[in-house]
Amino acid sequence: MVDAATPRRRVRADAAATQALLLRTAEKLFAERGVHAVSNRQIAEAAGQGSNSAVGYHIGTKADLVAAIIRTHAVPMDLYRARMLDGVPGAPRARIACVVLPLTRHLAELGTPSWYARCSAQILIDPVLRTVAVRSATSTPAMSRAMEVLLEVVPPAAVPRIEMIGHLIVHTCADHERDLAAGHAAPGSWPRTGRLLIDAIADLLTV
Repeated sequence: MVDAATPRRRVRADAAATQALLLRTAEKLFAERGVHAVSNRQIAEAAGQGSNSAVGYHIGTKADLVAAIIRTHAVPMDLYRARMLDGVPGAPRARIACVVLPLTRHLAELGTPSWYARCSAQILIDPVLRTVAVRSATSTPAMSRAMEVLLEVVPPAAVPRIEMIGHLIVHTCADHERDLAAGHAAPGSWPRTGRLLIDAIADLLTV
C-alpha cells in the first residue's frame, strides 16, 4: 500500500532541493559579478532551471534571496557560536572569538573554492540589501548574545567603532577566500585569518 503522503513529501523534497540549488548558484554569481549585475533570470539559467521565474517562485525577491543566503550559512555558525558562549567567556579576546571564529571555521569547512565571504562583501556595498543582510546575520539569538557579551567589555569611547567590525571581518574573509581560490594562500590557513582578525578587533576596540 502506498502512503498517500509520499507524493507530497517528494514534492516538498524536490522544492527544497531546487531552492538550495538556486541559493548556491546566486551566491556564486553574486560573488563573481556583484549583486545588481545578476538577474533572477540569469540565476535560474545558471542553475539549469527551465523557468525564468524559478527564483521568484521558490524564494521571492532579491531581498528575500539575500536573506535566505545569510540564514542558510547562519545555522551551522550559530550552533558553534552557542557552544562557545556556554559559560560566558570572560577575557575580551575570548568574547571577540565568539563573533569571529564561527565564520572562519565555517568558511574552512566549505572548502575551496567557496563563495560566501565574497558574496557577503558584494552585498555589504549595496545600501538597501546591506540592511537586509546585517539584520539577517545579527538578529539570531546566538549572534545577538555574542554582541551583548562583547559590548560588556568595550570601553564607551570605542563603542562607535563596533560597526567597523563587520566590515573588517567580511572584507578580510572575502580577500582570503579569493586568495585561496586563486592559489595565493596556503590551504588550511583560515585559523590564522581568524587569529589575525581577533588581534585587529582587540586593537580597534582597545580591549
